[in-house]
Amino acid sequence: MDLPAKMNLKNAVERVLHVPGNYGGGQLEMTLVADCQQPEEYIKQTAFEIAGALRSHSEVFRNVRLNLLLWKSDGRMENRVVPLSFLQMDNCFENYEELDEEKTFEALAGNLKLFHARSKLILVLAGEKAAVKDREALRRNMYPFLGKKSLFLRKGSPEGKWVRGAEL
Repeated sequence: MDLPAKMNLKNAVERVLHVPGNYGGGQLEMTLVADCQQPEEYIKQTAFEIAGALRSHSEVFRNVRLNLLLWKSDGRMENRVVPLSFLQMDNCFENYEELDEEKTFEALAGNLKLFHARSKLILVLAGEKAAVKDREALRRNMYPFLGKKSLFLRKGSPEGKWVRGAEL
């Protein structure tokens, strides 16, 4: 991850954490979503760089409860709770399987709303094929909290540009 991409990540994370009523201190709970349509090496490398950038950025990221969500399809999402530092180890993605199934952001947002609403920061490594089919369903699932505390990075986006969930 080059310097502009790291700065984009750090600035985007700071904006999310400082949304009124989001993070008030203590142990941070966050979620990292890995789209299984992407190559394993890309996911490993990007997760490694995210963990390194966040841990070097702030003391808050030294002790994080991380939910690692593998987004396999709209109906199959696998969650594991791991320390943030595990993203910098090779065995964190040992059960990763590359799948080419159709996925929609509204199904992901529905899962996040049900099972990850406690997370103060949600980072999504999305592939190019993930789509929005029902904007109204996506808006309902992102409202009132997820849109403010989620950041999406689409593979191939220029300069590591993170997009807020409310802007999808």
